[in-house]
Amino acid sequence: MKKEDLKGSLNKIEPDKAAERRMLNNILSHSGKEQKMTFNFRKAVPALGLAIVIAGSILAYDMMAGKNNIPAPEYANDGIIDAREDMVAPLLNQFQIDGRHYIFLSDDLRAEYGFSQQIDESDIGDKITTITTSVDPSLIGSEVYGYKPAGGEAVVAVKKDNEFQLFRFFTFESYNNNQDEDAVEYLKLYGINNSEDIAKIQFIVHSEQSKIEGKIDVRGELIRRDEIAQFYGHYSVLKNSSDKYFDRLFNFKSGSSTSTDVEIDVPNQQDLVPPDAVGQDIIQPSNPGSIAPAPDHIGVAEDMPLKKDDGEPSVIDPTRPVSKDSGSQGMMDMGNTDSNVGSTVPSQGSAGNALANPVTIRIYNNSGVYLETVYYRNIGFISRYEVNEEFADFMEEYIK
Repeated sequence: MKKEDLKGSLNKIEPDKAAERRMLNNILSHSGKEQKMTFNFRKAVPALGLAIVIAGSILAYDMMAGKNNIPAPEYANDGIIDAREDMVAPLLNQFQIDGRHYIFLSDDLRAEYGFSQQIDESDIGDKITTITTSVDPSLIGSEVYGYKPAGGEAVVAVKKDNEFQLFRFFTFESYNNNQDEDAVEYLKLYGINNSEDIAKIQFIVHSEQSKIEGKIDVRGELIRRDEIAQFYGHYSVLKNSSDKYFDRLFNFKSGSSTSTDVEIDVPNQQDLVPPDAVGQDIIQPSNPGSIAPAPDHIGVAEDMPLKKDDGEPSVIDPTRPVSKDSGSQGMMDMGNTDSNVGSTVPSQGSAGNALANPVTIRIYNNSGVYLETVYYRNIGFISRYEVNEEFADFMEEYIK
């Protein structure tokens, strides 16, 4: 058969009615409109379980985060109900009166002074003033009273919300400005107007052994009236020598003193005069109407207020001089390399050796409240007061 005949025969073939119905049914049954997806339970169950675990973890985290981020009462602000850990804590419980900075008296120091945990109104003295300068808005307008058991104005009582709270002196504003008051001003603040107002004087050294044992190494103590009178005669006449102190500090040469090069950190200071050059930072007020908050650092009492951290070059060390053209920028005593201060920094070796082996001096008034300062034997200074040879020889008899 020829190709043309075969092709013609195939063209003449047509499906019958039954074949057409079968073809139509096959087309409709596979068109996708009636096709259904199969469900694999073996694969779906683990995926569903994992999704439940993730959702539960997220819910639990949110609940715990909300619970843990409730601010403590002393840091809570009105209207803040979702404070978190990375929020900047407000500066509280500190104020300034008459060029003096006060901070809250800790329970430990309160007990050490022998004060009662409850303030008896019979112990409240005369009104001193009303607070007008404070970083803590809640203290503005509060009245400040004398506290009789303190024997001076080193500890005062503040009436806030009809309750009295005790605050202690921290430092003078002049100290924050790299100067200082004369020694007699500190003594008067503690109610010490003559040697008879002093109960005792202690010289405390900071040896490695005392640090390991966690004890205070009182190397010498003055309790006889003639000894106390002699010390008072030397100390009470000391004048502010801040400029000479800084010059001596930064020009100190290793080997110019008989003391060793080993530095011993001063332990936590419990009172008053912030020890020179132990690493503390005082926030310099940006304007005369503001208050300089107290520092938060290793080497001061644990009740010290928090340090400001706002990125502004306003943080200075109270023991470093401020150059006349640098505003609030200055030099660190201990070789700090903080670039924020924007000034030349002395080497660690020079300043470190100058301030090595310090001696803490505690001067107790008759009420048991003590003025605390630091004697730097290597450079011959008590805090920022230059010590003459006679006074230095007197103290060495009790320190060695």
